[in-house]
Amino acid sequence: MTPPRIVSFLPTGTEMLYAIGLGRSVVGRSQHCVYPPEVRKKPVVVSSRVKKIAAQDSLAIHKAVAKLKKENAHQFEINLPLLRQLKPDLVITQNLCSVCAASHDEVGEALQRLSPKPKVVTLRAQTLTDVLEEIRRLGKITGRKAAADRLAGGLNRRLDAVRRQVSRLPRPRVWCCEWLEPLMAAGHWVPEMVEAAGGVDGLGHSGKNSRWLKWEEVRAYDPEVIAMMPCSYSIAQTLKEKRRLTGRPSWKDLRAVKNGRVYAVAGEFFHHAGPRLVNGVELLSHLLNSDEISRKLKP
Repeated sequence: MTPPRIVSFLPTGTEMLYAIGLGRSVVGRSQHCVYPPEVRKKPVVVSSRVKKIAAQDSLAIHKAVAKLKKENAHQFEINLPLLRQLKPDLVITQNLCSVCAASHDEVGEALQRLSPKPKVVTLRAQTLTDVLEEIRRLGKITGRKAAADRLAGGLNRRLDAVRRQVSRLPRPRVWCCEWLEPLMAAGHWVPEMVEAAGGVDGLGHSGKNSRWLKWEEVRAYDPEVIAMMPCSYSIAQTLKEKRRLTGRPSWKDLRAVKNGRVYAVAGEFFHHAGPRLVNGVELLSHLLNSDEISRKLKP
C-alpha cells in the first residue's frame, strides 16, 4: 500500500501519525502542530485568527474567541491555495472543540473546493479508552495497523502499570484547572486520567466537555491537589499568569495550597488526545502519590 499524502489539521492527529511511523507522509499541518519537533519543517495550512496568542493572557484570549463566535466567524484560516498545491490524499480533522483546532464545518467548506477531494478522517475521542481506539482506527485506515496495534498495546500496558501501583493508595481530591480566567475544570479524558493516576476529580466530568467554574465551587470542593494546565499553555505561560488563581479570595485557605500541592504542568500532556496522554497519567501519578510511594518502598 502506497503511503498517503496527509494534511493534519490538529496536533492530536499529527502526534498519532508520527507515532505509528507516518511522519514522512505528513505534507501539511496546523499552526499548533509542533510535536514532534521535526513536524515544524512542514508547511502550515491552518492558522488561528487569535493573533499573538502567546502574548495575551487567558481573559484576553477568552474575549477574542467569544468575539469571533458572536460574529459567527471561524477561528481558523485555511490556506486553500497551499492545500490545493499539497494535493493530500487524506485530511485529519476533529469535531470535538472549535477553539483548539479547525472545526468540522470550516474544514468541510474548504474541502468542497478541492478536486479531487481527499478522504477525511474525523477524530472523535472523548475518553482515554477512545484515544487508544482512535490510534488503532487511524493505523487501519493508513495501512499501519500493526504499528498502531503495537503502540496502543504498549500504552495500555503502561496505564495498567500505573493503576496497579496506585490501587491501594489514598485518593486525593484533584482539580485540573484548564483555564485561568474564567475558571474551567478539564473534562473529556482528563478525569479518567486522574482516576488512573490515583486521584478523584470531583469538578470535571469524564467523557463530557470541559466546564466553566465559579470560584465558590472550587472553595466548596477544597481540592487537595491542583494541577494548573491551561489549554495550549506552556508551563512558563502558566506561571506568568498564576496571579489569576493566587490572587483570589481565600486562596491560601485551600487544602492544596496549605500543603504545597499546587502544580503547573504542560498542557500538551493533557489536552492533545494522543499517545502522550499516558505520559500525562504517569506525571500526574507521581505528583499525586510520590510521598505515599516513597513511604511504601522504604524497608
